[in-house]
Amino acid sequence: MEQKIYSVTEINAFLKEYIEAPEFLNNLYITGEISNLTFNKSGHIYFSIKDEGATIKAVVWKSNADNMKRWNPENGMKITVKGRFSFYIVGGTITFEVRDVQLEGKGELQKLYDERYAWLEINGWFDQSIKKPIPIFPTNIGIITAASGAAIHDLITTIQRRYPIANIYLFPAQVQGEQARFDIAKKIDAANNFSIPLDTLIIGRGGGSYEDLWAFNEIEVLKAIRNSLIPTVSAVGHQPDYTLSDYVADLRAPTPTSAGEMTTPNIAELKRNLQNYYVDYQAIINSKIQESELFLNRIIGRNSLITKNIVNQKEIELKNIYQINNRHMQQILMHKTQELMNLNQQQIILDPLIPLQRGFALVTEMSGKIISTNSNIKIGDQLGIKTKDSHIEAVVTKIKKEHK
Repeated sequence: MEQKIYSVTEINAFLKEYIEAPEFLNNLYITGEISNLTFNKSGHIYFSIKDEGATIKAVVWKSNADNMKRWNPENGMKITVKGRFSFYIVGGTITFEVRDVQLEGKGELQKLYDERYAWLEINGWFDQSIKKPIPIFPTNIGIITAASGAAIHDLITTIQRRYPIANIYLFPAQVQGEQARFDIAKKIDAANNFSIPLDTLIIGRGGGSYEDLWAFNEIEVLKAIRNSLIPTVSAVGHQPDYTLSDYVADLRAPTPTSAGEMTTPNIAELKRNLQNYYVDYQAIINSKIQESELFLNRIIGRNSLITKNIVNQKEIELKNIYQINNRHMQQILMHKTQELMNLNQQQIILDPLIPLQRGFALVTEMSGKIISTNSNIKIGDQLGIKTKDSHIEAVVTKIKKEHK
């Protein structure tokens, strides 16, 4: 007998009928914790229902969303939902369509969060009196986050755009998982004992689920932040996400990008301010000169013969003051302009990507660390080669040392 071959659409249509047809699958009650809660701009609510062993994707359609919103749902809440399973043929996905929601109480993680928050608040960990000020003009900025991803990219890009003269030092850390709390705490201690004194320490990661961000609620991390001698900035997740590290740190940034903006001045604004100061000082000096001239003219009008010598002397003094102040202001402007030009030139010289425009290549380990010597390279190592317009992955097959 010839074997029948089905198309994907036929199989998915069969699964849809098989899943949605049984009556008992159309009127189920499921209990678990809310996770990955998303209020879509369309009006639908998407989330997951989870327990310690499994997760189910769920949706509340816009027409029924108010039934869930009245409970003010949050990640970690334990709920019981009533609904049915539906199968989406195009995507081949199963979703639990929620028709009714009952709030059972807060999930275990949320309970633990609330208990820790209360204890930390009572014991003064959030007090403003112990907060350290964030430097306005940092020279060295430390960052503790994952070595790759949007968070570190956005942070570095923002800092270099706003204040390119700042030095950035990355302490790559595991930011989620069971070992993340220990690794983050270890990196905070390492930053405090770094050979180069750091002015600001940014600790954070990009967005994620309630569970993904949990490491920043752990006591190990909170103790390390509190004991840090370097002013700390907590930048975890997105705007609505609040972790306990946000309250313990010296400053909370809604996102990693915001942290870059909140910890650095804008060099373009500094240039504008310097120019504005010059214009303002010139206006003040000119105004003072005009006031003095008017005053002198009134004196001359009343008693020109007696005050002629005095007026001449004052005019000379005023001219000297104007010339001195004008030269002084010119010198300040020239000095500051030269400083800015030097800083811009240093940025260009130190940019490791500039030589790529002249045909050179940048060789890195797969972790992204730049290789300047072969002392740590072995046969079989994988390397990344960055050229002007491409990124090449290579394997070391031979090492030949150059003798100078």
